[in-house]
Amino acid sequence: MKSKINIESAVPNEGLSYFVKELFYLQIDSDREQTMVAIDDGCYDFMFYKERHATLEYEHTKSAKISNNFLTVHQLNPPLKYKFGKSVSYFGIKAQPWMNGYFFPIHHDKGVLNLASIYQNQMVDVEAIIRSESFAEMVPLAEAFVAEIKPDYNDSRDLVKQVCEEIYRCEGMITVNELSDKFELNRQLLNKTFKTHVNYTLKKFIITVRMISLAKFRINHPDYSLTEVAHEYGYFDQAHFNYDFKRISGITPRMFFKELPPFFHRHKKI
Repeated sequence: MKSKINIESAVPNEGLSYFVKELFYLQIDSDREQTMVAIDDGCYDFMFYKERHATLEYEHTKSAKISNNFLTVHQLNPPLKYKFGKSVSYFGIKAQPWMNGYFFPIHHDKGVLNLASIYQNQMVDVEAIIRSESFAEMVPLAEAFVAEIKPDYNDSRDLVKQVCEEIYRCEGMITVNELSDKFELNRQLLNKTFKTHVNYTLKKFIITVRMISLAKFRINHPDYSLTEVAHEYGYFDQAHFNYDFKRISGITPRMFFKELPPFFHRHKKI
């Protein structure tokens, strides 16, 4: 039989949009095992995986077992390739990038990380999300979970939010020096503050946003060649474009768009 794929996504309620970027769900039923390439988007995910029998391959030769329901992935170099079984039920809460450091205080550990040790007091909420049968049931439970763990206001974090929003507005076509000038902050101090909250260097986050914006543009303009898309995003050297794309995804642009990851289909405008 052909694979049955259900992909749903939603933005959080207005009161949580400062903390959460998106809620999303992927369900696949197939007669063969599933493999899915993931691309870094600069936002950490609370990942709820019902089946608990998957492998994450990374850096071409390494792998890690996924054996828990509540996890995130931290500081693994691409390409990231998930190998699931024939059935996949996967729900995610995508944090706003300026919330990465708060929600995921795990700067020294790398790999597939079990979040139960951090959020053990909220595990009843987590288990309810995993047991839910539909996306509509999961969303309010997820929003209640985030409302319980969200922090108080922080001036430093709000500055980083403004920096992230400027990078998004420019679709990653901005430099660290330009951001330093705009926000009237020393480059080193700005980068240090940014990394504390986002878990990324400013330069890497800029490139990540640029590549994600480029990929979204390409799937909505399939008639554009990769060279034309690269020009749209300020690349006039194909080698430089390929280098930056591989730095984020671990694979070439041509390979990525040839087998577009299922989650990316939600960015296609109808």
